[in-house]
Formats: sequence, structure tokens, C-alpha cells
Amino acid sequence: MSDSALISAAISMFDTAAVVSRRGKIIYMNPAAIGLAGVDLTSKPLDMLMPSHIANNQADSFVTSAFIGSRSCTVKVTSKNGYRIYVISCDDRLPAPSDSVFDTLRSCMSNIKFSASCISVIAEDVANDKLSEYVCTLNRNYYRIKRALDNLGTLSGIEEGSLPFCPEPVDMTEILGKMIDTVNILTRKQDIRISFHAEEHLRIIADRSLITQMMLNLLSNSISSCSRGGRIAVSLLRTDKNLIVCVDDNGSGIPSDELAAVFDKYKQRDKLSKPTGSGIGLSVAKSIAELHRGTLIIESRGEGQGTSVRAMLSYDIPAGQKLSAPNNEYDNSEIQNILTELSGCLTLDCYSEFLED
Repeated sequence: MSDSALISAAISMFDTAAVVSRRGKIIYMNPAAIGLAGVDLTSKPLDMLMPSHIANNQADSFVTSAFIGSRSCTVKVTSKNGYRIYVISCDDRLPAPSDSVFDTLRSCMSNIKFSASCISVIAEDVANDKLSEYVCTLNRNYYRIKRALDNLGTLSGIEEGSLPFCPEPVDMTEILGKMIDTVNILTRKQDIRISFHAEEHLRIIADRSLITQMMLNLLSNSISSCSRGGRIAVSLLRTDKNLIVCVDDNGSGIPSDELAAVFDKYKQRDKLSKPTGSGIGLSVAKSIAELHRGTLIIESRGEGQGTSVRAMLSYDIPAGQKLSAPNNEYDNSEIQNILTELSGCLTLDCYSEFLED
């Protein structure tokens, strides 16, 4: 039996949609893939089914998102002996969170923040370092809860079509440059350095708040995966249709058996986030990229060899589009955004009352 026949026989029994290609041509689609695409494209060029960011990607193994047929899907790609296998799963909708749960958590957050402020005053009066450490612990946990609520609210809002989406002309070079300068100050004690390379004044129509949230989620994962002395490179690349945000780190990387699950909601991964994480950061980043008519591509160079992430953002976004929804209740200042999104990876001393002020 030939290799292609063996692979086809194996994936024909998958419940999940699967496709096999060789030299840019589809050689097999299982029944689930044909049903998803709406037509059997066997023997046809791969780009009739897969968008260019998948069909033209030369990485041996990666995971990304795409519209297959008319549905938003996660596509997991692996290569072997000249064959490429694409496993396609349609994204499940996130159950709508209960408003009463959100209200309870926000009330708890207010109590935590108030208690931290009171203890901080006492700690300063009596010069008690231990009390000051407790203040930092309370503040960091406040921001961790806030991050979970913000990420959950973003996912829910995007999937329900109720999230405020306010694209406007933004200077990505300026936004990311200022963000990375601030993050570098906060990660100095960890000896983790983030470099930034981009042309001056690369502009795009985008939602400033959501792009910031996406970028900080990506940086959080990279910082978490880096040990002392780690290096992260952020860059911006222009193509005809997209602005590509590249985040490359020399951290622990993603084991091959975990790469396929990086977009799974609520699944914590030790290599990607601290145990306190909610497991939805990369799902949030992917959803924000898709809202900007783009996608997220994640490639691991192997365990211990770092990770590469590409966030593709389309130029084809009209300015001024808005969806009706309540305004965000939280303070959106730059430092508080950073403290929130990086609350799983920054050192405890970053959460003193002095730094917040």
C-alpha cells in the first residue's frame, strides 16, 4: 500500500475534517472535510480550499485559523515525507457568562483593591516590608481576576456580535514601541529583554484597545515561556494585504503534542501560562485578529527552542464601524492595561501601590 493510500485510509475514519495534500494539490479529503467545504476538491489545487497563509506556509508544523466553507475553523498542519495533513475543527461558541457571576466577581475585586490600599497605608506608616509584600500579592490577584474577566468578556462579545468595535487610523509603530518600552522596565529584574523593529509610522485601521489587548496577550505568553536572560523580538512587516505583527521568543517552546491545542479555551498549558491563567489568552488573540479580518499563526521550533507567532491584520477595515454594547467599566490607562495582561508573568514587586500611582 502506498503512503498516500495508507494516510487516506487512516484519516477516512476521523470524525474531524481532515485533508491531505502533496506538492500543492489535494490528494484526499475525508467525508467530514467534504461536508465542511461543501464540495469534494480531491485532485484540485490546495488554494481552492485553504487560504494563502496556510497554502503558502512552509513551516513543517503550525496551527492557525481560517474560514473553511463559511465557518470559522482552527486548522492544525503537520508534514511528513512530502505529504501535508490538515486537521480542521470548527470553533465552538463560548457559553454566555452569567451577569450575576460577573457582578459578584467585580464586587470581590473592589473589596480586594480597597483592602490593598488600606494595608499599604499601614505598611508605610510602620515601615513593615512584610505588609508591603501582602499589598503586592493582593494587587496582583486583583489584576489576575480582572484579566480573566476582560478576556472572557472579549470572547463572549465577539462571538455574540455585541463587542464595541471602533476601528480608527492607528500608528502601530508608535503604539507597540511605547508599550514595549514600558514592559521592558517591568521585566528588568527577570533579565528578559524585548526588542522592537519596524518602519516608522506604519499605520492601519484598527481598534486601538483590542489591538493592545491582543499584543499584551502574546507578550504574556512569550514572557511566561522565557527563563532569566530570555529574549523576545517583536517586529512589523507589510504585505500587499496585511500588516503582520511578529513575536519571536527563545523560550521553552511548545511540545509537539500541545501545539494542536493552543487555541482550546480554558486548557491551561504549563509552557504557555502560569497555573493561575484561565487558558483563553491565545483564543482571545486569535479572535481579535479575526475581527480585523486576519488570523493568528503559531509555530513552535521545538521544545526548548522558542515559539514564533504571526498576527495578520487586514488593511481592508473601514474606519468608523461600531457595534452597540456597554462601555468597558475598567480604567484603560496604559500601565493598568499592562499590569492586567501581564499579571501572570511579572514579578510581585511590579504590583506595589507606588508603581500603580
